Amino acid sequence: MIQTQNLRPASNGMKRVLFFGFYDRKYSRTKILKNGFTRNGWVVEECHVDTRQNRGAMKYLKLLMLGLSARKRSYDLVLVPFPGHAAVPIARLVFGRRIIFDAFLSLYESNVLDRKHYSANSWQAKRDRLLDTWGCKLARRVLMDTESNIGYFVREFGLPREKFIRVFVGADDEVFFPVDTPEPEKFTVHFHGTFIPVQGIQYIIEAANILRNEDIHFRIIGHGQESERLDAEIKRLGLENRIERSSKVPIEKVAEYMANSHVVLGLFGPIDRALRAIPNKVYEAMAMGKAIITEDGSGIRELASPETMFKLVPPAEGKAIAAAILELKGDEVRRHSLGKAAREYFESELMPEKIIKELLVSLGKA
Repeated sequence: MIQTQNLRPASNGMKRVLFFGFYDRKYSRTKILKNGFTRNGWVVEECHVDTRQNRGAMKYLKLLMLGLSARKRSYDLVLVPFPGHAAVPIARLVFGRRIIFDAFLSLYESNVLDRKHYSANSWQAKRDRLLDTWGCKLARRVLMDTESNIGYFVREFGLPREKFIRVFVGADDEVFFPVDTPEPEKFTVHFHGTFIPVQGIQYIIEAANILRNEDIHFRIIGHGQESERLDAEIKRLGLENRIERSSKVPIEKVAEYMANSHVVLGLFGPIDRALRAIPNKVYEAMAMGKAIITEDGSGIRELASPETMFKLVPPAEGKAIAAAILELKGDEVRRHSLGKAAREYFESELMPEKIIKELLVSLGKA
């Protein structure tokens, strides 16, 4: 069934965008795009197939049938959200070349070079390269989150630069926003993530070990590929009383944890993908007006004057993270200045309606 998300009264003059594919409705990128369209006066409709309930060939057949039904209606845009690599061929078959694909990241790079799920010579790796390449080729325009990631796709898959549009991720400002609450008595450093290699959590643990004799509380939230190894490292170093660990928690709880912290940590992995990225957690901390420590890279430098909003450190250096934490612990004025500048930039450039307004201008749909 085609579902409509219409946060404003529909009228004949309103523009319509169709979200099409196997995407996760709760994923922050998807929610931000939806909110941005509705705030710009668009009606958002969905052709969505839940892959948890529809597996194998059935999910493709169901999406095709939904698409054929949706084709009877008129849409100004058809958007295939991430992860949509496998949905793009169906969208192209049903709607033609006018589809927009939010590629967001490379399946090949994520699964082979970062997470190392399989080798570069495996059939799975060749499949992922094919999906990366043809997902982009079949779409009229492709969305990526940074110019640095666009450059990677152009170089790695031989795609034309003019096909891509940079669309910053931003944050769900209905969940992440400044909270007027007293800071905790003990200096608290917060991190949340999915425990994949690109995040460089081992360097956070290294920093916590360096600072083990300081009055600093670390909080690391999340669960994923590296959870067992990193939890074992925390235990081996005897940091259980220094690092608070929680598994995956509701997103609203993450925002509550962030509000009750002094500093939020971003990415620290040494691989190229990390250096090109601006992760969700950084945008979320910006939306909340928190001081942020994250690694210096080409992605973060696409934001104007990053030194005024972030404490930047070299990648893969626990000592640098530890030194940055001590610096911000000892300089309350600097810490609050970073958070204030980050929030102001978020309000002026990164709200969902701002991000989509810029996209609509690029597409000639404003």
